[in-house]
Amino acid sequence: MLPAIDLAACAETTWQATPDLPLRVLIAAGLVALAGWASAHRPFAGRGAFAAMSLVMAAWVTFSLTEHAAREPDCKATVALLSWPAIVLQPALHALFLFQYLNSDPRGPAWRVRLLLALPPLALAGLALSNGAHGLFYGPGTTLTPPVAGMPRLRFEYGPIFYAAVCVGYAWVALALGMVLRAWATARPAQRNQWAAFLVAMLVPLAANASYIVLGWRLFGADPTPTAFAATALVFGLLIGRNRLFTVVPLARRALFAELPDPVLVLDGERWVRDANDAALRMAPPAGGLDRPLAEWPRLGPALLRHLGTGDEYGVLELHGPSAWYEVQRRPLATRGASIGELVVLHDVSASHEAHNATLRTLAARQVELEKATALQALLREQAMHDALTGVLNRRALDERHAHERGGELPLALVLLDLDHFKRINDTHGHAIGDAVLRDFAAALRTGLRASDALFRIGGEEFALLMPGVVPEVAERRVETLRGIVAQWRLGGLADPVTFSAGVAASRPPHASLPGLLEEADAALYRAKRDGRNRTAIATGGGA
Repeated sequence: MLPAIDLAACAETTWQATPDLPLRVLIAAGLVALAGWASAHRPFAGRGAFAAMSLVMAAWVTFSLTEHAAREPDCKATVALLSWPAIVLQPALHALFLFQYLNSDPRGPAWRVRLLLALPPLALAGLALSNGAHGLFYGPGTTLTPPVAGMPRLRFEYGPIFYAAVCVGYAWVALALGMVLRAWATARPAQRNQWAAFLVAMLVPLAANASYIVLGWRLFGADPTPTAFAATALVFGLLIGRNRLFTVVPLARRALFAELPDPVLVLDGERWVRDANDAALRMAPPAGGLDRPLAEWPRLGPALLRHLGTGDEYGVLELHGPSAWYEVQRRPLATRGASIGELVVLHDVSASHEAHNATLRTLAARQVELEKATALQALLREQAMHDALTGVLNRRALDERHAHERGGELPLALVLLDLDHFKRINDTHGHAIGDAVLRDFAAALRTGLRASDALFRIGGEEFALLMPGVVPEVAERRVETLRGIVAQWRLGGLADPVTFSAGVAASRPPHASLPGLLEEADAALYRAKRDGRNRTAIATGGGA
């Protein structure tokens, strides 16, 4: 007979319960449920291809069960031919799923590439469905054989298109197998078990199909290939659902993990490094392999452990030998509400840290320069407020000091002092001796002043005393005390004593202006000199 599509034959045939009916029904239902689970599952790469693959396999299992249960050969041939679209699509979807899954590409190849790759399966499916017109898929030698396991079976005469379909299917399976082998060979040790499980699951349908075609081995009297492919799909679903790789390590290891420029570590709850990208391995290659306690990682481990112990989600980690700084970011990893570890990302901030330190050094240097400038400014002000020869305050300082004391509530006395016959000293002994006399005079006066009193040089041999809280009479007594001190000095090293005359002026709040006080004190000083020098006179103006 030449197998052809004859739906009427299936309408007229009788059916029988097959030995594998419960198993096939369970498998088909499980595949449909698996497709529904994948569609509702949290998105993973290749989810759509996986769901389609599961549905196509469910159809294949259903067609295989139907062909097994039909009694008439024409119906068996019809169901067998109808199953070929599912048979040729299944390995293509299988390869597409693995491509997307392994490359973390939810879209897969471009639509033009997918259309080109889909043409062979679609052409083969069309040739299978039109076999009655050409007989190149199943030949006319297809006959009904004696029952196998109590069930009538067709022995198909395979044509060239059948073998072409087998080759195309095996090509897809070989491509998928190569992708899994490559993933297994390049995976980290912690992930190799997953790819090994994928590999074993893929070998099962290959072995089953080869046994059926080459050796004629059957499962309950039927082709075991769809059942083996279904088992593979169930294993894939189990791995996707239970493997922590999809919740702990991103799928796109090449793009999102291995090739990241920043070092990334995946730690479990015991602080073992379960995975690390290439940047982390280059930064601190662990002795004895990757899967080790973090403490055993050279250079990085102990310092990072101390940082993690602080509990800070962010922070800066300093490493030595050579010095480097890393910004540390931590993210907890959990599945189904249970913590399984954490993701640690290290971002190299050495350049910015060095720039920050350089900025701090520059600011410190500028602060030093500012302090020096401030000190110099203070020194210049000090010099500007002091007489260069005697070291006492000058006339500018007198103006400021009087302005400060003028706002007080206490009386204020101003005393002008003038060395007697100073011109004669300069003329007789020279200006050097005259300068020495001035310095000694200022030094002698300072020994007898209170802390609140201030001494100023306001002219050549003329000095001023500002005495807060002092009335004229008290000022006069203090000047006489100073006169006694000066008399004990040998000013400028001269043998003869040097005397001075003084004029006292005072004011009470509100205080008189400085020019007014100076005028009164100068008038009193003039009177002291006129009355014979070496004496003190009190101004008669009465101050304020």
